[in-house]
Amino acid sequence: MAIPDKLREYADWFNDNACYWTFTKARAVRTSILNEIVSYHVLLRRDFILDNKSWNPESQIRFANTIKQGSNAAWARELKTLFNLLGSAWVENDEVIKLTEVGWKLLNSANPQRLLESQVRKYQLGNPQTSKKLTENITVVPHFVLLELLVNSYPIPLAKEEFVIFVSRIFSHDQIGYFEELLREYRSLSDSDKNEFSNLLGGELTRKIERVFSYAANFLSFPQYLEYKNTQISITHLTDAKRVVTWYKQGNNTYIKFNSLKDWFSHYGRSDTSANPLIAADYYRSIGEVDQSIAAYSIAIEKGIAPLEDTAEDYSCRVNGEAKLEAWLLDNLGRLEEGLVFIGNQYETNEAGRIDILAKDVDSKYVVIELKRDKASDVALGQLLRYIGWVRMNLAEGGYVRGFVIGDTIDERMIYAILAHDELDEICKLKQYQDLGIRLRIERSEGDCYAEIEELL
Repeated sequence: MAIPDKLREYADWFNDNACYWTFTKARAVRTSILNEIVSYHVLLRRDFILDNKSWNPESQIRFANTIKQGSNAAWARELKTLFNLLGSAWVENDEVIKLTEVGWKLLNSANPQRLLESQVRKYQLGNPQTSKKLTENITVVPHFVLLELLVNSYPIPLAKEEFVIFVSRIFSHDQIGYFEELLREYRSLSDSDKNEFSNLLGGELTRKIERVFSYAANFLSFPQYLEYKNTQISITHLTDAKRVVTWYKQGNNTYIKFNSLKDWFSHYGRSDTSANPLIAADYYRSIGEVDQSIAAYSIAIEKGIAPLEDTAEDYSCRVNGEAKLEAWLLDNLGRLEEGLVFIGNQYETNEAGRIDILAKDVDSKYVVIELKRDKASDVALGQLLRYIGWVRMNLAEGGYVRGFVIGDTIDERMIYAILAHDELDEICKLKQYQDLGIRLRIERSEGDCYAEIEELL
């Protein structure tokens, strides 16, 4: 049997494109060593986190020897790669390693298997921690790709050579159907024709992918409805696998282009996030990418996961309005309170979310500012208190922190919530935009939305 033209064309493409699913070598993520993985985090907390120690070669050797006598810094660096892969810990520029929310939960979780399965399901390629050279054209949630291929070809398992030659070269979700056709063509070949086809592929590239295959296979097959055994990945529980594929197709397979490593870990290191278009829209809004935010929100509407009363135009108005209000306030902090000094906007806390505006008052005390384009509800009060708590513990060294919620109008329920505690009316101040001498004017025209700040006489 001759090698089909489609496979010959693919071989040419394979040799002309160097990107592939790369997984840095680290301790394999397997259910059988789950207790070990948890113990690594216990020691990391004890030896680094509690004392705020730097992650340097000397401390890495001590850490490695605590786990395994006679080990070296390379062993510790492998563990760091494992932490990064799980989204449980990472090193900032100051070389102080930090546990993420997932890392803290892993220390106390009654079901660490379920927690880490969730991490595997939302892991994406490429992300800022992977090699840009190797993954710059890749925009996939790899577990979704692998799972859909396995479900669609059940009960046929995925062999190592199939992963290396085909699956690891899928660059986007809309290529899945094309690669399914390639797999069917490949599986219909005789052994001699398979060898001939393999000889058409660049040997050095296939060897590079083969070297990381076991790390990728262990990680991606960690959920208990899959199994990696004898260089094959197969489905063990078809009903569960199908359920997860359905969940993905409801919008949870959205690729999000993160600007920085810190942004990636802020998302991936939180257990309450997933790769859905609402989260993508919120992220793009927070970094000022309005068009991308609106596009992601439109997908959320199509998937039926946005609020029913919302339209893309409504969301566009809201995003544009909040952006205008934030830009105006950054230039006019004195209108809110005399002497306020700007610290940062869209200030990333990692654990608590992004603070709209962070400032300091005349006494150098931190002030948190939460903006709402429309009515400010009691939900905004919960956000403000969460941010205040984070700033107090992480920036103010336990000192006094207060904040403002600013909206076009103030919901009465928020007022009642503040009246429940005597000190809240000092910590949480409520302001309307008219109190600052402005109003937000929104104009709609042919599906577009324009927002302008107007000064009140």
